[in-house]
Amino acid sequence: MLRKIFFCLCAAALLYGLFRQTPPPQLFNQSDKFGHLGGFAAMTVVGLWAVSRRFTPVFIVSVLILACSAEFIQQTLLAHRHFSLYDMYANLTGIAIILIPWLVWRISQYFFSDSSHLQP
Repeated sequence: MLRKIFFCLCAAALLYGLFRQTPPPQLFNQSDKFGHLGGFAAMTVVGLWAVSRRFTPVFIVSVLILACSAEFIQQTLLAHRHFSLYDMYANLTGIAIILIPWLVWRISQYFFSDSSHLQP
């Protein structure tokens, strides 16, 4: 239950940050990129922790679709927001920072934890 609460809170925070009417204030040059990267990294790690294995592929595809489409949605629906290819790259980088090591770990678990599945 705690995992689902964290997942919902993280999703709500990410969606609020992405789709608020005005962009967040710039703390330093390109500081919003760190927000995009951190938000999607947090969403990915919490999602991998909270979502059951059966739905993990659906979660991964969904978060990748959101990462790619969020900038288009912002530009279309929000008057003071605009499309930024670099924001989309930051979204995808946040996902990759978590997803790539997780995939390596899952694959290594499959091959090295129990070799009985490799026997004919």
